Amino acid sequence: MTLDIVALAGIYGMYACGLTLVFGVLEVLNLAHAATFAFCTLLAMYLTTTQAWPLWQAALITVLAGAVVAIAIDRIAFWPLRRRGAVTAWGKHIGPLLSSLALATILLGVDQVAFGLDPRHFPDRVLPTATLHLGSGAIPLVSAVSTALFVVLVIALTAALRKTRWGLEVRAVAEQSTTAALFGVNGERRFIETMAVSGALAALAGLAYGLTFNIASPDTSSQLDVKGFALVVLGGLGSVPGSLVGATVIAAIEVSGAKWLPHGTEQLLVFGVLFLLLVVRPQGIFGTKIAAGAR
Repeated sequence: MTLDIVALAGIYGMYACGLTLVFGVLEVLNLAHAATFAFCTLLAMYLTTTQAWPLWQAALITVLAGAVVAIAIDRIAFWPLRRRGAVTAWGKHIGPLLSSLALATILLGVDQVAFGLDPRHFPDRVLPTATLHLGSGAIPLVSAVSTALFVVLVIALTAALRKTRWGLEVRAVAEQSTTAALFGVNGERRFIETMAVSGALAALAGLAYGLTFNIASPDTSSQLDVKGFALVVLGGLGSVPGSLVGATVIAAIEVSGAKWLPHGTEQLLVFGVLFLLLVVRPQGIFGTKIAAGAR
């Protein structure tokens, strides 16, 4: 059971990490993130089946496509509102929320037209079959790799945000973009880079999901829409390390619930635990309280 938690946490973690990174910098909840995840999963399956590409080539193009789609989402859904200098709750939060939801719906339609409504699969020839044996248990090698990659990415992103000039500029833009611009920081470039990283993480999560479960459809994104926000809130809005903890906790609850509770009730357990945690600690595990008027 522990290995099942590890396998699921890697997928959830990479997905949540991209979502929380965007919130931490742009202060918006990107409702098109799940649609990017589904698009990238289906694209990888299409390239390896219809186009007969090797898995490594399809994976590379998929990650690049995820970054491009995320940048397009920013340019279409978020940038026009930033350009207008909207500072009201509507312009800063609700507007981007609704515009990204509209793009998610459009991207769902694109998926249905381009890839069809039926579930897709990776061909057997590209699926990794190796397993990693740990003690008396075993875990698919692709799951172990995705989880290890997620941990490395969290450490690397956290170090980059805290220790590098780029990270300093990103945090400055996230805190006060106008003041950062006075010191020569190109805020728009930092926004684009953040969205690109977020899209690449969604693509990596989609690849890990597809290779682990070998099934995806345009509706795959609906499975992660609400759960993704639960992950982000649980770990702490805007906290990259929090995505690691949030993914592990929710994966543990789901796996344990599937083992010990009636089928379908594990989702009730996930959101029940989330509710109780938010009653005790509304800012999440790694979130911090923001004083009134601080932003």
